[in-house]
This record gives sequence, structure tokens and C-alpha cells, in this order.
Amino acid sequence: MFISNQSLISIIISHPIFTKISHLWRELVKENCHGAIYLNEENLANTTSIRNKGQKFHSFQLFISEELQCLLIVEKQINELYYQITITLETEEILDFLEISQSELSISNEELTTIKTVLHRKKNHHIIKQNFIFSLLKILTEPLELQESYINEHYQSQPIEVILRNKIAQERIIRQVTQQIQQDLDPLIIVKMTIEQVQSLLQLDRLLVYQINVPVKGKSENNISFIDTVTYEAKASNVIPSVLNFNEESCFHNNQEFQKKYLEGYTLVIDNIHESNMDICLKMMMEKLEIKAKVAIPIIVKNQLWGLLIAHQCFTIRKWKNSEIKFLKNIAEYLSLAIYQYNSYQKLEEQKNLLEQQIEKKAKQLQDALVVAQIAHQSKTEFLGSISHELRTPLTCIIGLSGTLLHWSKEKKRENLSPEKQVRYLQIIQDSGRKLLQLINNMLDFADLEAGKSLLYIERISLENLSKFVYISGLEIARNQGIKVRLDYQVSPELDLFYADEERLYQILLNLVDNAIKFTPSGGQVIIRVMRNQHQAIFQVEDTGIGIDKKQIPLLFTEFQQLENYRSRSYSGTGLGLALTKHLVELHGGMIEVESIIGSGSTFTVFLPNYEQKNSLKNECNQNVINQSKVNKTIAIICDDEEVGTFLCELLTAADYQVIWLVDVQEAISRINLINPAIVILQQEQDISLTIAESIKSQADYPLYLIVIKDQIQGNEWENLVSSGIDEYLLKPLQPRIFLKKINQVINQHCCLED
Repeated sequence: MFISNQSLISIIISHPIFTKISHLWRELVKENCHGAIYLNEENLANTTSIRNKGQKFHSFQLFISEELQCLLIVEKQINELYYQITITLETEEILDFLEISQSELSISNEELTTIKTVLHRKKNHHIIKQNFIFSLLKILTEPLELQESYINEHYQSQPIEVILRNKIAQERIIRQVTQQIQQDLDPLIIVKMTIEQVQSLLQLDRLLVYQINVPVKGKSENNISFIDTVTYEAKASNVIPSVLNFNEESCFHNNQEFQKKYLEGYTLVIDNIHESNMDICLKMMMEKLEIKAKVAIPIIVKNQLWGLLIAHQCFTIRKWKNSEIKFLKNIAEYLSLAIYQYNSYQKLEEQKNLLEQQIEKKAKQLQDALVVAQIAHQSKTEFLGSISHELRTPLTCIIGLSGTLLHWSKEKKRENLSPEKQVRYLQIIQDSGRKLLQLINNMLDFADLEAGKSLLYIERISLENLSKFVYISGLEIARNQGIKVRLDYQVSPELDLFYADEERLYQILLNLVDNAIKFTPSGGQVIIRVMRNQHQAIFQVEDTGIGIDKKQIPLLFTEFQQLENYRSRSYSGTGLGLALTKHLVELHGGMIEVESIIGSGSTFTVFLPNYEQKNSLKNECNQNVINQSKVNKTIAIICDDEEVGTFLCELLTAADYQVIWLVDVQEAISRINLINPAIVILQQEQDISLTIAESIKSQADYPLYLIVIKDQIQGNEWENLVSSGIDEYLLKPLQPRIFLKKINQVINQHCCLED
């Protein structure tokens, strides 16, 4: 607060009273227009700096003249109905206020000097000051009738000393309620203390609070009903019967007419129930409770009827005085303010608790995210350690053995390296290269699957041929390891044909076989079992290896997950094989299961549905049609990389295709119709490839198939390729088997379209 305890008054007032007080200051300005100075919050350039100094206010009005100096400060607007104000006529306190706010006052130095000069003179005209104070007190005490009308009302029956003593007591109660509201006390305490003091002061038989819509819990927690009941009560003596918790269902409850009247400010005053024209229901209830006289005043909180403040006279009738009624009204207003403030605080507390819960939830989410990040970081560390080991081992073999062969080829004496050793070294180099290629392909395939870029090329395949191919590859992997690989093919000839992506299915089974051989000790056995029914194919890879703990089975198909630490493990691998296998199985619409016993071995079972393609071009076309002479088997290669171009020419020529290698781009575009290739393979930088593709498509007068060879595909790059007319892409390093399979598929489709 700005003002000390010497202030004339510091109180909470209602909006109508505040309006009258503000009008009083404006009247001073009108009456003293010459030589007087009037300031308010509009004269402040900025109130922010004042608030930063620990002082704050809502608004102020300062009047300075030679005869009178007075300051009104609105410390805060509690709500739309009530203000907390301070009024002072003390020059020292006004000077203190100016000292705090002068840096923000937008007035001239001359005006400020004049104000301080007048204040330092400490000169007040006593009559003007007394008239001002009288006008102010008349406004402030109007609800309590501290004026002539009140004195005339009681002068005949009571001495003036008694009247003033009662008014002082009423002021004390009001001041006490104000302080309790300012201290944010529980409204239960405020209401209880207030009605006890008011009952004693007015010598009422009973004073109570009748609350509307009090929530009451039923037998179950969710069953809540609302009743109207007496929640507070103060009695003159124990002789008077208690009505605490009394509730009635007939006269007032759900009576919208009564509630509407009270909400509009209606006050019920009954001096004598026998002479009153009250509602018959209400009269019967009062007679039942032995009530002779009654006053009921609404307690309105935020434009809603919260309850009634009710005064009873039980044994005798009572002529209610206007001053008593207005005092009770004033008390009802202050109680409504206390309840409103408490409800606002409760709502704020609920919002605070909700915010704390949300913060706690977010903190838990952040903590979980941190744990996930730590796990991911650990997995990344283990993956990097694992991949470095898996890359270094075959690279060491390739570099070391190729270096040995290169060194030996330069020596004149070649007796030290036998042909058997040379063949063995070359075999190791080839095996290491294949291992590196498989590792890189697994990583690229997994990246494509994760990005949703991998597609299936569903075709009719022979399960028997595929099984034999996987079996032969398994024998090659198990070579020199003392592990027996066996094929158990249980499919009848009529069910041999199956629709799937042959390359992906081979990759699935080979990963499972390789994994089984890896964890099976010497002398063990791996069985490749193939079964088939009308709707699906079932593949099993069973081993007699070390087995898997049940707790670790869920981790098998997690990417980059090894069941051993990469620093101390005894088995190689990156942790991608089984994760990739699961993705490929699910891409086929299938599922994979694992059964394992520690020390006995494991069985991986794959279930794949049969993709029937009755309308497939591949079913309508003979696969051998590509060998017929009428088929266009011309392939144009536009490539500026000599190594890649040579590899493609030799591979396609060996597969009985007619190959034309063009290095000059413009020549290739201009001669495209003359060459008439079925397929054009582009191996250029991306921008050049896109330009060539667009030019070739625009020049060609027949449908040709464009394939681009890329190091990698990122983001929306494939969409750009498609929009430029490119039909397919292949990623480096090129695998001969996959490459030729793709070329055969394209030629076969073109043959079917031509037929």
C-alpha cells in the first residue's frame, strides 16, 4: 500500500459508492477551477516502472488547492462490483505518493513545484475540509444510515450515545469483514464469525444462511444431488430451536419465481406473520418453526443466487428498522464478496493443480524420451562398434590376401605360392566381398523399408526351385563348419507354384538359414522345411544350436539389437538380419514366429499368404517368349562411367541381349528412334539424367522403358524421377542376378503388351 495507517480511510466499497466518491472529486474541480490542480491515472506516462518498485495501484485522483488537498487511490478492482480504496488528506502521505510516481507523471516541472509548495505550507481551510469530510462520510456510511434520517428514526426511543455506539459496532463488524477478506480467509470462518457478531449486535433470536444448490453425495461416489439447506446459524440462546441443516422442498426449492425475485434484489420483510399477506406455504412453514418476524436478504455471487441471509424473531413480533435492514444488506454484500473471492481462489487452485499435473505428465514424457534417447544412443554405439567389426574383418582379408597375390605376381620366383593356395586366397577374397555386399544390401534394404520405399515384385515362382537354391546357399555357408544342412520339402507338385517376390523370399529364408548356422555349434544340424496348403506357404528353419532365452525373444526382431555386447560377443552380425526379415515378411502380409529352448535349439516359422494374380500379365504371357526372335531385345546404355558401362555391356551381352553403348548424350537422344531400344539405361548425374529422360520421352514415337542407376534415393527424389518419365531405378552396387531379373521382367511385360 502507498498510504500509512494515518489515512482517513482504507476500505472495500461497492461500485455505486465508488461512483459517488469519484463524482465528489470531480465536483471539487468544478468548484475550484481557478488555481486548483487535478491529476489522475491519465497523467501517468507508464505505470509499469511503479509496479516494478513494489508499488501498484489501479487508478488514482489527486486534488490540490490552497484550501484543500486530498488523494483517492484505488489499490485494486476486486471484481466488477467491488473496489479496495484508500483516502487521505495528510500532506506527508500525498508527498510520499508524489515521490514514488513523479518520474512517471506527465506534468510540467512548474506544476510539480506548485503542488509541492502548496503541500509544504500545510495550509487547509477548516470549513472547506470539514464539509468535504462530511460529504465523504455521508457517502461511505449511507448503507448504515449514519445521517439525520437514521437519527430521527431512533431519537424517540434511544439516547444519541446508544445510537452512535451501535453505529460504531456496525462499522467495526464491517471493518473486520473487510480485513478478513483482504487476508483471504476461508469463507466458512468469515460467515460464521460475521453472523455471530451481527446476531449479537442486532439482538436477533436467530440469524442464519440458507444456501441454494448444496451438493450432497449419494450412496455411490458418482451419485450427487443438490439441495437447499441451512448451512450456518447463530442463536441468542439454547432455548431457541436449531434449524441447522434444515431444508424444505415445497416453498422455495425449484420455485423459479421466488428465485428470480431475489436475484433482482427483492428483500422479504415480515414484522408480524399474522398480519402479513405472505405466501400460504411460507406462512405455514414459519408457524411450524415458531417464527413471529422475519427478514430475508439475497446473497448474490457473480449474478447467481447463492443463498439468503435470514433474520428470525421467534417469541415476539418485531418492527424491523430501515437501518437494520440496510445493515443486513451491507453484510450480505460483503459475504457475497468473500464467497466470490474464495470461489475464484478455488478455481485458480484447480487450474494450478491441473497445470502441475500437466507439467508432471510432460516431465514424465521427457524422462521417458530421455530414456529412449539413451537406449537409442546405446544401440547406436553398439551398432557402430558392430558394423566396424563386420566391415573390418572381410576388408582385412580382401586387402591382405589381394596384396599377397599382387606381391607374388611381381616376383620372378613363383614356387612359394602353389595353385591351391592361389585358389584358396581368391575364394576367401570372393567370400569376403560377398559378405560385404550382403551387409551393405541389408543396410540399404532396411533403410528403404523404414522409409516405405520398398516394393514387391509379385510373380509366380516354383517353391521347389527356390527351396533348392536356398539349400545350396546354406550348404555353401556351412562349408567347413561341421554343420549338416538338410532340406525337408513337403509340397505336392500341384501346389508347387506360388505367388511372391522371389528375390525377397529368398532373402528371408537365407537370413534365417544364415542365422541358424551361425548359432549352431559344429556337429549340429539345420533343417529347411517347406510346407504348403491352399492359401499359404509355411517355411521353417530349425536348428540344434544354443537356443534363445524366452526373455530375449522380443528383442530378436529389433533393429541393431544384439543379444550379446559387441565388445565381448562371440558371434558376428550387425543386428539387422532378423529385423529386415520381419519387415520383409510383413511386407508380404505374412507373420513370423519363434520357438526356442536354451541348449536345444530354435525354430523360426514364416507364414506367407498366396498372392493370386488372375489378371497378371505374367500369367497370360509365356516366360519363354523372350527367347523368340520377334522380341525386341535391344538395350541402349547412356553412361559416361567406363567401368559401369563395361560391366553392363558384358553382362547383358552374355544374357543374349543386343546392347548399344552411347557416351554422347545428344547423339543418344537424336538416334533413339533409329536404334529403337526396348529399354534405355541411364547412368548420369541426377540433373543430366532428368534432362535426358525428358528429351528421350519426347523424341520417342513408341513406348520405351527408362531405368536410371543411382547411388541412393532420398526424400521426394523418386517423385521427381517419375515426373521426368523414368520408369524404374536400380541402386549401386548392382547385383547381376537382380539386375538381369529386372531386365527379363521388363522385356516380358513389353512382349505381353505388344501381343
